[in-house]
Amino acid sequence: MGGAAALKRLIGGLVLFLALAVGGFAAAAEQPFRVYFIGNSITDVIHYAELQKLAESRGHSMIWGRDMIPGAPLSWLWQHPKDGFQEVPFGLYPKALRDYSWNALSLEPFDRHLDGAEGDLAMAGNFIHLALAKSPEVQVYIYSRWPRRDPGPGGKLVLDYPAKWLRPYTGRNDGSEESRDYFERLVHELRKANPKMAHPVLLVPVGDVLLELDRRMKAGKVPGFTDIAQVYADGIHFNNVGSYIVGVTYFATLFQEDPRGLTFEPYNTRRDPNKDRALNQPLAAVIQEVVWEVVRKHPLATIRH
Repeated sequence: MGGAAALKRLIGGLVLFLALAVGGFAAAAEQPFRVYFIGNSITDVIHYAELQKLAESRGHSMIWGRDMIPGAPLSWLWQHPKDGFQEVPFGLYPKALRDYSWNALSLEPFDRHLDGAEGDLAMAGNFIHLALAKSPEVQVYIYSRWPRRDPGPGGKLVLDYPAKWLRPYTGRNDGSEESRDYFERLVHELRKANPKMAHPVLLVPVGDVLLELDRRMKAGKVPGFTDIAQVYADGIHFNNVGSYIVGVTYFATLFQEDPRGLTFEPYNTRRDPNKDRALNQPLAAVIQEVVWEVVRKHPLATIRH
């Protein structure tokens, strides 16, 4: 009788242990992914709330904050810690990075060179070092954005995307900081300057996704599009299709997850008839396929184990 009671207690204890263990694992799995964005209106092109909905559609809880000043490079953002658009309760970067823990930090280089006191290498380093004090495991991402369109005949904006994106960075005031070479150099230099980070700096390869989409558009393989310039709303900002491209690229890079089959509806609401287009399944499928092809193969965008 005593043995049976002891066995019953043992079994009960094991059941309780397993229940607690499973509950603990579930709680750990449900921890929200926290990402803070620093940049200007080109970072706003991501459409944070829509990106959040993309994540939620795949079972990811995402919390986000931002420090955004229109037209500002990283140096201006760093030098103006009391200015900018922000999210409650996190606030601007001094409070957000000092007082809150983050899984990811997104930095947008803009209109500055690599080196110098106000260069992107120094300024990105400033934000990284501030973030590491509270978030030593933070994964830093450099937002590899896209080149501007140029004024053409009659004031029309023109764009030779491959020529602009694939040109070498010269260090001169010729716009070559809006190139693949520039963003990749910045990531490599940040890795060299911060060798003891828990995770090496990664790239969000939006510019390369756009390059491949441009190639497919010109080959007639993207329904409704013949040129990547058709996702531009002006010289540099995007319409909703462009924002969806950026959002899906962020989703795939942040979560290291295949975006094929991802919803597109969050980017289909509140369309501006003067610039936006209706997203549909065939178009979304091509975008998702290209994003995953680029992200999973890019050596600076994928976490290697």
